[in-house]
Amino acid sequence: MSPSPPSLVLLHQGAGPTIDHFLAAPLERLGCGRHDLDSRHDPAAELARLNGLPSLLVVVRALPAPWLRPLRALRRQGCRLIYLMDDDLLDPAAAGSLPDTYRRRLRQAITAQRRHVPGLFDEVWVTSAALARKYAHLSPRLLPLDPHPRLLQRQPRMQLAYLGTAAHQREFAWLLPLLTALQQRWQHTHVDLFGDLTINRQFRHLPRVRLLHPMDWERYLQETGSRSIDLLLCPLLEDPFNAGRAAVKVVDAARLGAVGLYSDREPYRSSVRHGQTGLLLADDQHLWLEAIAALVDAPGQRRALAEGGLAMVRELGRRPGCTTHPLERVLVV
Repeated sequence: MSPSPPSLVLLHQGAGPTIDHFLAAPLERLGCGRHDLDSRHDPAAELARLNGLPSLLVVVRALPAPWLRPLRALRRQGCRLIYLMDDDLLDPAAAGSLPDTYRRRLRQAITAQRRHVPGLFDEVWVTSAALARKYAHLSPRLLPLDPHPRLLQRQPRMQLAYLGTAAHQREFAWLLPLLTALQQRWQHTHVDLFGDLTINRQFRHLPRVRLLHPMDWERYLQETGSRSIDLLLCPLLEDPFNAGRAAVKVVDAARLGAVGLYSDREPYRSSVRHGQTGLLLADDQHLWLEAIAALVDAPGQRRALAEGGLAMVRELGRRPGCTTHPLERVLVV
């Protein structure tokens, strides 16, 4: 019977890309379970999470000073230590062209501790031939690029957006519990919002929500027109100022190829045919969430609604019985 794989610990500071490109796939193929520890946290608290002494610990990139003594203790107890370097992190001169803040972070995380690497670690692993040559005195092992299969998989994605401005503070507040529930319910829903710092503070804790800075009209058209949106959220709460708005969001939904979800009040009530050119919904977050749920797994219905909305917008201004445009009166000679 072959021996069981060693107990492996990865000590890092959120080094997901490095792990996914070089370690995760071979670890799975070897059937080696792993434990992840965060070197930004207190060493005693992190090590207490381990049940016993690991046989192998890989430090990925960062080696903060508070971890030097605990790592030495682990090595004395028989734990094998490896340092994995995926950038030139041990030479301060190599980082000379980087921004000051980035160099300061590197200095705190690893560069200031570089003299401890040769004596502390049993092996050094590097991820490029250039690093292997430069640090040949450390007898490094060159890791092959071995991406985890999930990096090559196309991930399902449902893109939503709310294109409100700073004038829609009440709508943003109304959307917060809806988007909170939405992002908890699904893992493939992504949301774009346009907002200032106040809006950023409200929504930045939500996963897969991107905050875009307000911009001028031409840049807005370029930014939004270059992407595909599945669902465009258009809540419009009852308000004296809102009562004077036009149904311009139906145009946004049409040009983005999206299904428009609209508040069931004017100006949308007289513009949108519910279930044909969009959805008209009462101001109830649960109702909106269930409407989204019905559309998430119904691509045919989404396509039909989006096409209906586009056809409606194309006919705007050309429908029989439309009021004569004022320009026709003032420009006719």
